[in-house]
Amino acid sequence: MADIRVAIAGAGGRMGRALVEAVLAQPGLALSAALDVAASPAVGRDAGEACGRVTGITVTSDVEAALARADVLVDFTRPGGTLAHLDACARRRRALLGHGGRRP
Repeated sequence: MADIRVAIAGAGGRMGRALVEAVLAQPGLALSAALDVAASPAVGRDAGEACGRVTGITVTSDVEAALARADVLVDFTRPGGTLAHLDACARRRRALLGHGGRRP
């Protein structure tokens, strides 16, 4: 059985980094993409850098490219980001797992 390809949205944040680390540690899952907002200092860096790992996955802000190589998007962003990701996942027919977010 092939690994489930997972993209993490909000990868530059504290919980996003924890999700990246969890995916890397879980058999049957493969980190396929990491996303954050364009202004994030994480963009352009290796997604595993914060946990001392080299993944070869660069954090990007390109949702469409990330979804092209993912089976599921795990979203740990703010409500506005989650809604945009929901729309992108629906267009690409990808699963979305979100945390629900806090209201602004």
